[in-house]
Amino acid sequence: MSAPSASPAHSARVISLVGAAHLMSHVYQLALPPLFPLLARDFEVSYTALGLLVSVFSVAAVLGQVPMGFVVDRIGGGRVLIAGLFVQAAAIAAVAAVPSYWVLVLVIAVAGLAHSVYHPADYAILSRAVPEGRLGRAYTFHSFSGNIGTAVAPMAMVGLAAFWDWRGACLLVGLAGIAVALGLIPFGGLLRGEDAKHGGAAPAASGSVPGTSLRAGVALLLSVPILLCFFFFVILNTAFVGVRVFAPSALVEMYAVPLATANGALTGFIVGSAVGILAGGVLADRLGARSLTAVIGLIGAGALLIVLGEVSLPVAAVVGLLTLAGFLRGIVQGTRDLMVYAATPAGAHGKVFAFVSTGGHVGTAIMPLVFGWILDAGEPRLTFLIAGILALAALATFVTVRRRVAG
Repeated sequence: MSAPSASPAHSARVISLVGAAHLMSHVYQLALPPLFPLLARDFEVSYTALGLLVSVFSVAAVLGQVPMGFVVDRIGGGRVLIAGLFVQAAAIAAVAAVPSYWVLVLVIAVAGLAHSVYHPADYAILSRAVPEGRLGRAYTFHSFSGNIGTAVAPMAMVGLAAFWDWRGACLLVGLAGIAVALGLIPFGGLLRGEDAKHGGAAPAASGSVPGTSLRAGVALLLSVPILLCFFFFVILNTAFVGVRVFAPSALVEMYAVPLATANGALTGFIVGSAVGILAGGVLADRLGARSLTAVIGLIGAGALLIVLGEVSLPVAAVVGLLTLAGFLRGIVQGTRDLMVYAATPAGAHGKVFAFVSTGGHVGTAIMPLVFGWILDAGEPRLTFLIAGILALAALATFVTVRRRVAG
């Protein structure tokens, strides 16, 4: 459990430290794709080969995430987070020196494996160090900091490559992460929960927390409430990944608008989602993991997406509705994370958040292929219709989890 009476200042310090690491993790997640034209030229490889880098990174991160969750619950998230950030930053810096494409693949695999530490470590640290009354805002600031990293990465990498070259860009961004990791070391006590002056506590000793053993941990992950949380993450990400990836292409097909205009609509969705995430944190702290926020958010977002798929609208209205849909989707984020927290025994947050987060990766891996096929079949409106229907299906999963946890 989190410290029941830790001061707001203490909570803010912990949230800021975790947010800084999470921001860097999202920068590294998108560090190479903006540089693909330069990598293709210098390594004389295809874009398919460069796409393999993204797949290798993602697979390594997913495979490492649940085992890393067990490690976090065993030894605490602070050391794991610092080590993971250091290794990932060093790997990105090492990209500057790779002599060939296949060496680059190996380096990216290391970066992906290091990336697996963030969700289990971040959520375990926040769950222990931040009082329940502020957890919703802590979780959503964590998500928001990742969004900032995602937004900054393309501009930073392209800008640095133009100033120097792509190798110099990777070196500088990697060194920045190493500096952040080293800067976290003096605050290791805060990340371990040892310095909460008003009630914080260090992690329980190994073996004293329910679910610490491998068998008990696996049994926990396969319990009905945690599996329902997993499937909620699957369906939620499945619903909205099509919008994030294919909305511009679908809008170009539907309205014959310029690509810049279509991407502007997607920007509206992303900005709306970011604002909604912050607002959702406040709602989550006031209302808890209640169904009301999910009902408003998912029914609202789902209905708007269905309207976008069924009704021909002026382009300005499309941008407005997508922005509002993003906001409504965003407000669910804090409630979603509090739901997982409520379903998790004390001391098991690392492995549980690691496991349910992989559900999001499953949705992200599967649905782009489906939505791509839909566009190839000449049915762009189905992109929004299917996303809206899946958002409603995610609500049904959330309500079921709530009932199981409350019971």
